[in-house]
Amino acid sequence: MGKMQEKIYNSLPYPFKFVLLNIKAFQNSKQRYTKEFDAFLKEYVDLWNADNASIKAYQKSRLILLLSEAFQYSDWYSKKMKELGITRTDIEENPYAVLQKMPILTKAERKTNPDILVNKSRNTDGVGYTSGTSGAPTINYLDKESINRSFALWRRFHKSIGLDTKRVKQVRFSGRLIVKPDSKKPPFWVYNYFENQLLMSTYHLTDDNLGHYVKKLNRFKPILLDGYPSAIYIISRFINKNNLTLNFTPKAIAVTAETLYDYQRLEIEKAFNCQVYNQYASSEGSPFITECTQGNLHLNTDSGVFEFINNKGEKAKSGEVAQLVVTSFTNLKTPLIRYNIEDTVLLSEEGKICNCGCKMPMIEKLTGREDDILWTKEKGYVGRMDTAYKGLEGIVKSQIIQENPNEVIVNLIADEKFNDVMKQQLVDNMKDRLGENINYQIHIVHDIPLGANGKFDAVKRNFTINI
Repeated sequence: MGKMQEKIYNSLPYPFKFVLLNIKAFQNSKQRYTKEFDAFLKEYVDLWNADNASIKAYQKSRLILLLSEAFQYSDWYSKKMKELGITRTDIEENPYAVLQKMPILTKAERKTNPDILVNKSRNTDGVGYTSGTSGAPTINYLDKESINRSFALWRRFHKSIGLDTKRVKQVRFSGRLIVKPDSKKPPFWVYNYFENQLLMSTYHLTDDNLGHYVKKLNRFKPILLDGYPSAIYIISRFINKNNLTLNFTPKAIAVTAETLYDYQRLEIEKAFNCQVYNQYASSEGSPFITECTQGNLHLNTDSGVFEFINNKGEKAKSGEVAQLVVTSFTNLKTPLIRYNIEDTVLLSEEGKICNCGCKMPMIEKLTGREDDILWTKEKGYVGRMDTAYKGLEGIVKSQIIQENPNEVIVNLIADEKFNDVMKQQLVDNMKDRLGENINYQIHIVHDIPLGANGKFDAVKRNFTINI
């Protein structure tokens, strides 16, 4: 929805919300699911189980196309390439060498130059915005092929984990304002008929409301739950704590947009008795990373080229936390070539092989945004802070905020099981991971506000480090 449409939507009574949302859903379905979409989906499904040579040949052909169109039709990239002495012949003969010559595109450059980055040979068939975690969303121009390819890759992911490729009965938790923020009673959801999708609000997940969510889930009986892991975790913890019974079992739960922590995965899988699958993409058009049935995260190298840079600015090695630099094939209207998307991953050991049948390479973990990486003089760069909670009881929800290299604040929503022993154990765990010479403050709070677009920031660093 555009900003004006969203403002109108939020002011309407509930029945009109349903009508307006489904009008938009119908328009989206007509745009997304076309004959071209079907062709792209078949192409991607075939590539999922293809041999390495076929995948590499496909990636090379797509890279040549991306670089060639950027060279010809993007004012930004054309200028950069000509300054570097790059020619069309160079692109066709060795696109990977050309790629390495290109400068890294920063978030600030992407945000401030969208109109000269665009590929002028392609029509603008859609305009979107990033969620704006920094407070300022970025405009994103799309053409039909980019829209169709992105949704074909998403459906390929569904198929790879055993789901149908169209109209999977699903519940989605995202940051959209589905109902008024001050609503005190259900419904806290709106049904999208054209996607067979129940959109559930992430802004009303309070103890007073969670019972209503569980009852609605039992009535709706989704095959798939999809969206923010923090929201699905809150419901899962409520189900497990109150020994509630679900009268359905989903085939899969797919989470995205936030870092998935191990404790969340365990709680969710216990509540819903099915496997949780992690996935990574972005509204800017990043290439995809998806989890397979064996629990491994595959780089979808048919959707782009991935580079991994460590905190020294060098090519990262196996076992290191690395920053992602991506070149994407999913948005040809607004090209992303060597884009520093400011997300980080933990690299796998070299030579790791998956038994799922997919030959695409793997990473170990999605560790989150660059701002999720903490830093102390004693320990250096530290990611995946969820291990600090291992063995503790009574923590309902928590947030770690590092104000400076010497100060860490932990905000906790806790129940009666969280006592002084648990508090001391948490501090000891934090010291093991971040160091002894830190001022640790543990605050028991009643609420931890959501961040931008309804996302929950489990870890925040409020100062800059060079990574």
